[in-house]
Amino acid sequence: MEVLDGTTIFWLIALGMVIGAIAKLAMWNTTIDMVPNLAAGVAGSLVMGGVTIALQLPGGFLFAMLGSLSILFILNVFHQQSEEIH
Repeated sequence: MEVLDGTTIFWLIALGMVIGAIAKLAMWNTTIDMVPNLAAGVAGSLVMGGVTIALQLPGGFLFAMLGSLSILFILNVFHQQSEEIH
């Protein structure tokens, strides 16, 4: 079983950053900027991975990836772009 130690937290942060960067690259100019995407990916990964590992469920990193993707989906789908005329 996985334990929530420094190494696991590092990999959860790395996983969230990779998922956030891939989401930004996949959706190019239609989403929010890179830094909020990375922050949301890391937050989703840490929360879901931490909860899964704390509950001792198998597949903590899989759930962390799904949590990161779900937070990024919600953040990017409901993002309101301003329609300023230049």
